[in-house]
Amino acid sequence: MSINAYCGIMGSGKSYEVVSGPLLEAIAAGRRVVTNVDGISEEAVHAYLVEHRKLDASKLGGIVHVTTERITEQGFFPVEVESADGATVTPGLVEPGDLVVVDEAWKLWAAGEKLSKEHVAFFRMHRHFVNQDSGLACDVVLMVQSVGDLHRMLKPVLELTFVMHKLKTLGAPNRYRVEQYDGWKQNAKTRVATYYKSYKAEIFPLYKSYAGGAGQEAVVDARQNLLMSRKLWFMAAAVVVLISCGLWFAYRFFTHTAKPAKHAAASVSASGAVPAGPGGASGVAAPSAAAKVPDVSDTWRVMGRVESGDLQYVVLVDGSGRMRVDSPGAFNGLGAAIAGRVDGQRVTTWSGAKPSIAPSSPVPVGNSK
Repeated sequence: MSINAYCGIMGSGKSYEVVSGPLLEAIAAGRRVVTNVDGISEEAVHAYLVEHRKLDASKLGGIVHVTTERITEQGFFPVEVESADGATVTPGLVEPGDLVVVDEAWKLWAAGEKLSKEHVAFFRMHRHFVNQDSGLACDVVLMVQSVGDLHRMLKPVLELTFVMHKLKTLGAPNRYRVEQYDGWKQNAKTRVATYYKSYKAEIFPLYKSYAGGAGQEAVVDARQNLLMSRKLWFMAAAVVVLISCGLWFAYRFFTHTAKPAKHAAASVSASGAVPAGPGGASGVAAPSAAAKVPDVSDTWRVMGRVESGDLQYVVLVDGSGRMRVDSPGAFNGLGAAIAGRVDGQRVTTWSGAKPSIAPSSPVPVGNSK
């Protein structure tokens, strides 16, 4: 574990995260814990581990509760003394292999304050103090509202930093978020993990979060809960409506089939009827609409092509043998497949009326000299 910092504003879950995590794990592993966490009870912790984890009480570690003032006194941390025969360790109140849990660490090692040589040496050499039986070195857990409050000599030795945020703004006061950072700097590059956790009621009796007994947090400003915002709910409803409409129109677009148009028979209007003749016979009804002009010309047909130098023409002929020429740009195809539009109608080699008289001579297709 080395030296880790647990940060967050008051009530964010620093003490809860430390007690439910590293402190319980150390005692469950048989380690000795030295801490100034208020109200920590060895008896309650042992009872919790026996009941919930079914551990043997005789193999659990102990808890040594100290005051914040005691940490500042001499002889609290072990000291390593170098000599010609090798380094020797003089235990303090903290023994080799202990887990040291310090709450409100800013009171002891605040930025701008002077650190004692004993404390500086321990933070720089804490891994030298190894328990002979377990083989574990001393580890340190620091709880502080902001890592920026710690002394500059202490920040570089922080291995991990955990930042707690209670999810009040999301309407979940019983849950909190843990952001884990590598080292003491907190940014996107050093963030290594994010966890979401819930508070368990059975952990709170193991320590005290409030001085003077149990405490409750009053809601001073309801705006801290985003779910109480009417604007948020209005926007959420608008998004739901827009998505629903979009899905409905998309479904209609891909599944709708157009109904076939109904062709009504042409009716004869009374006003269009021809009056009865002198003999009393009924007149013939006039058509209600003009007859549709046929697409294929019944006047002209393609007779052939004529070329004169660089000029080209398409020769057309009608039923009476009259001929006309037209631009080849209005026609497509060659030979019998030639077709184009003249006077808005389609003209081909087979269009036009049957000729009443034969032309005197056919127009040859080819070059004209």
